[in-house]
Amino acid sequence: MEPTRSAARLFPEREVRQMKISKRFAAAIFCIILVIIAILALASGQKPFKHLEASDIAAAEVRLTPPDKTVRITDMKELAGYLNEAVVYHKDNSYTEYCGQGVVFTLTMADGSQREIMAYNPFLVIDGVGYRTKYAPCNALNSYANGLLDAEDAAILMREPPRLDVVVDETCTGTQLNGYSWDYLDSDGYGKSGIADNPHPMDIIDRLPLIETAAQTAELRFAEEPDNIRAVHCWSDENLSDYDVNGEKVPIDGHEIALKPGGYVYRVFAEWEKSENGGGFAYYSFYVKVLR
Repeated sequence: MEPTRSAARLFPEREVRQMKISKRFAAAIFCIILVIIAILALASGQKPFKHLEASDIAAAEVRLTPPDKTVRITDMKELAGYLNEAVVYHKDNSYTEYCGQGVVFTLTMADGSQREIMAYNPFLVIDGVGYRTKYAPCNALNSYANGLLDAEDAAILMREPPRLDVVVDETCTGTQLNGYSWDYLDSDGYGKSGIADNPHPMDIIDRLPLIETAAQTAELRFAEEPDNIRAVHCWSDENLSDYDVNGEKVPIDGHEIALKPGGYVYRVFAEWEKSENGGGFAYYSFYVKVLR
C-alpha cells in the first residue's frame, strides 16, 4: 500500500524538526564545553612570564617593605626562573586593603621598557594591576627576595641617605634629614648625584618633633649602618637665636649618645663609603628635652 500524500509530507517535516533539535542540542553541548574549558582555564590560571628569559632582562632590583630596603639583582637567570612559575587568576585590586610584606621587583628590559611585579600573597601585582595568584610560586618569590637581602654580599641600593631613628625610653622617633651629598648609579649604569644644604638648628626646630624624657641616653638606629658616625653636636634651645653659638660636642659610644639636661637640638653627622650602590655623607637632626 503506498503512503498517502499527507503522510509523505509528514515524514520530511519530522526529519526537519529532528535535524533542528539535533543542531540545537549540538550547539548547547558545544557552549557547555566552551564554558567548562573557560572554567578550567580560570581554575588553572595563567603564567604571564612563562616565556621570560634571562636575556630579556637588562637590569633588575627588588625593594622589600618592610624593612624598606632595595637590593640589586645580578643573576637574571635565577630571577627569570622564579617569574616563569608565577601563576595568576582573575583581576583583583583589593590588595590595597591587606597588610604584610610586599616585595617589588623592578625589571629594566633589554628593549628599554620597565616592568614592575609585586609579590604580595595572595596577590601578584603586575604594572599596577592586581591579580589573585597561586600561593606557592608567589611565596617562593617572597622568599627569594628575602634571601637576597639576607645574603652576606647583598648589594643594598641606597639612592638617598638612609633613614635615621632615635630611640629614647624604648620609643622610636624619626629624625629629620638635613644637608647631604650623595652619589649612586641608576639601573642604566649612569651616575646620579644629590646635594642639599645643612641648615642651622634655629631654622628647623619648629619642624622637629619634641621628645620629652627623663632618660640620660639615646640610641641612634640607622636603616643602613654608616661606615662612620663622624660627630654628634647639640645646641641649647635657649641659645638658638644666636647664630654665632657653636654646637657642643656630644659623647658617643657605638650608637649610644649622652643626653644633656634641658632642651637641645642634636645633629648627627654620618658617612657611607661611596660605591655603585650609593654613598656619601648626611646630617640628621632631632629635638630632645630632658626633664630636670
